[in-house]
Amino acid sequence: MNGLSVAFLALTLLCVGAAGDQLMASSQKRASTKQNAAHANGVAPAADTSAWKTYRNEKHGFEVSYPETWVVNASSGTGPDIITIAKPLRNGESNASLTLAVQKNQNPKKLSIEQWYADQMKLMNAHPESIGNVVIGGQPAVFMENTNSFGKRRDTFTLLNQTDVLSLSYKRQTELDATYWAIVASFRVLK
Repeated sequence: MNGLSVAFLALTLLCVGAAGDQLMASSQKRASTKQNAAHANGVAPAADTSAWKTYRNEKHGFEVSYPETWVVNASSGTGPDIITIAKPLRNGESNASLTLAVQKNQNPKKLSIEQWYADQMKLMNAHPESIGNVVIGGQPAVFMENTNSFGKRRDTFTLLNQTDVLSLSYKRQTELDATYWAIVASFRVLK
């Protein structure tokens, strides 16, 4: 198994567990004002994105919007490039962050994201309890939800440049789900 597969494996194993079955709405447009996250039991409150900032990554060719009070930290090295978008921690508040990980050359066969994801799950004999397909930035993506000792997590995977895999991951928190979904839905590939 190469280093990139190990990174995917570590990410997936961190998230493995039982989860509730919920689906998110697909979005093909950039978040610019308000968006709703559709859940199996109804519609979550909309996140107002009108004053949000935009993180632009020229190296990998994408951008994503985030709340104006949150901060972005990017790191790179020999493994995946990791970008964390986080709400500053305040007394009495939950930790809130979304992590983007770019895994270079993870998909050398240029498979669809659905086929790549299915192959990874088969290789690891993993069986997330909640999976589904969405569209972010006008392109196909796959998500999974799992619960572990850290809580319920959602991971969404899409392709960059046919061979690089981008994952967007966050811990589900009812009060922040609409914000997290608006961040994911704002993802856009640069032309």
